[in-house]
Amino acid sequence: MKGKPTQPRLLADENTSHRLVSACRRLVTEFPIVHIARWQDGSWLGLDDAALLIACAEAWLVLAAFDRATLPWYAGQVLRGGENHGGLVLFRRTVRSTDYGHQARLLTDFWAHEGHAWDWLNRIVYLPKSPSTVIGPAQWSASRGPSISAIAG
Repeated sequence: MKGKPTQPRLLADENTSHRLVSACRRLVTEFPIVHIARWQDGSWLGLDDAALLIACAEAWLVLAAFDRATLPWYAGQVLRGGENHGGLVLFRRTVRSTDYGHQARLLTDFWAHEGHAWDWLNRIVYLPKSPSTVIGPAQWSASRGPSISAIAG
């Protein structure tokens, strides 16, 4: 991996609207987020999820997404394969995919108060956050993904 940047950055995945990025930047002018379509001229568009997660780790990017169904599973597969992922911020089902203002407030508030200082390698957080939503490497079973105690609290 290349040298770690001074601040982790967020990458909005291709199923996340450009409007989220715009809303974040309206709230915080220099908010460290970029949409995948604008990152490296869109060359990461269409990558399969596992490859994208590995590429995010190499670029020190945290992936922000709505794909709660498959991205955590792929993150577990990446870890079981001996690779790292750059971290995931996933929006809970209660966050509407078209409510960009709410998404932006959740993300910018979380990032300002906690997320910017974290070591994101192999970490998953769900927004809105509750005390039991952070899943780190210690909670991952080598064969089964996140432990029930890590998810259920």
